Amino acid sequence: MPQLVDVSHVSRRGSSLRITFPKKVQEKLGIKEEDILGYYEEDGKIVLKKME
Repeated sequence: MPQLVDVSHVSRRGSSLRITFPKKVQEKLGIKEEDILGYYEEDGKIVLKKME
């Protein structure tokens, strides 16, 4: 079973929804401001990956 790292709240900005990544998640993914993230579908789940 996957381990829960942290949680985020979803907010609205115009017609889009926004997720703020907690610091723990930023550190685990190695993401920073201006990085580009890709969303992939795998086995009915959405997987988030930092684009190289």
